[in-house]
Amino acid sequence: MSADVAVVGGGAVGVCAALELARRGAKVVLLERGAELAWGCSAGNAGLICPSHYIPLANPSALRDGFRWMLKRDSPFYLRPRAAVLPWIARFALASRPERSQAAGKVVQELARASLDLHVAYAAEGVDTGLRRDGVLNVYFAHAGLARARHEAEHNAREGLESRLLGADEAYALAPSLGPRVVGAVVYPGDAHCDPLRFVHAVGRAAEGAGADIRTRVEVLAFHRRNSRVVALETTAGEIPVGEVVLAAGAWSGSLARGLGLFLPLEGGKGYHVDLEPAEGDPKLPVWLNETRVIVTPLADRLRLAGTLELAGLDLSVDRIRVGAIMRSARRGLPSLQGRRVLEVWRGLRPCTPDGLPYVGRPSGLENVVVATGHAMMGLTLAPVTGRLVGELLVGERPSQDLGPLSPDRFRPLLGRL
Repeated sequence: MSADVAVVGGGAVGVCAALELARRGAKVVLLERGAELAWGCSAGNAGLICPSHYIPLANPSALRDGFRWMLKRDSPFYLRPRAAVLPWIARFALASRPERSQAAGKVVQELARASLDLHVAYAAEGVDTGLRRDGVLNVYFAHAGLARARHEAEHNAREGLESRLLGADEAYALAPSLGPRVVGAVVYPGDAHCDPLRFVHAVGRAAEGAGADIRTRVEVLAFHRRNSRVVALETTAGEIPVGEVVLAAGAWSGSLARGLGLFLPLEGGKGYHVDLEPAEGDPKLPVWLNETRVIVTPLADRLRLAGTLELAGLDLSVDRIRVGAIMRSARRGLPSLQGRRVLEVWRGLRPCTPDGLPYVGRPSGLENVVVATGHAMMGLTLAPVTGRLVGELLVGERPSQDLGPLSPDRFRPLLGRL
């Protein structure tokens, strides 16, 4: 096996990169260590594709709430105390300053809007991702949250995103199964959703149809370098000579990057979903229960409850307290979920950078490596535009988005050590 380009990682970003590169004529091999594509975090998120939710992970509210919640295991944000996470937390605090957060939010929203157009284009081409553009309903049970939502909607309107502010009666008309004491809602009719696992598999099939070679159960163990170039990958399937490498391995990208001499601060942000059997009266569009950060997404054969963020490193154990918190929050928001049969409890690790922006670009010191990781909770939303940017970089096209804020070189290790 050899390749013009080896894409390391078979999640949403990896398959989009493989598709874009194969369509540009590259000989692409995609390597996924799991038994199938989307073996990591890409299989299990809420499925939202929403430029309306542009605020990056690092923002003043997250910093304030994070310190308030970080030691409560049933809170929307939880930090498992570890010495290794402290440098990440320090960078996160600096990036949460209002001016930095606002600048990052503008970048995220520009990327998300471009990426939503590509999601729509994929569907128009016949890539069966199950895309539905029914909008997203943001529901509020407290007047303070609704006031912040109104301010956010005004910002989005200035950016050209349509929204409608709803009173409680209008919210119930749109989602009759909502629980009592709703004070209002905001609906973004242009937002979309899909089943993330279906998305990855559909784009993977399209990449294979364009000529990409997709290999599962192949784990990258090491990189062989000659000066400033990677010449081969050492894998569980043997050595693979390469011309270019795309690092898109999600939460595991940081440890792989160290083997290349790169410093990519990443934390695994563990999230959960609980899939329930569907029923008559379920919401027809995704419902974001804002105060508890739980999202209820209708999928073809299930109703998905997703949420929480736990900075857990690479630990994939299931915390039943956190799963229970999701269930309780969802049932308070939609009492009809009480007694519903559970189809699946899932967890995955989102790759979180300290400033909430992904790493996309060529790192200095390596001629033939492109990094594409660190998308946190926006991986599904931003996967198509990231794939396009990777394709543009590798064939020498001018990038369609400004890559400066996404540079893989924007952080430096403390004391000069990886």
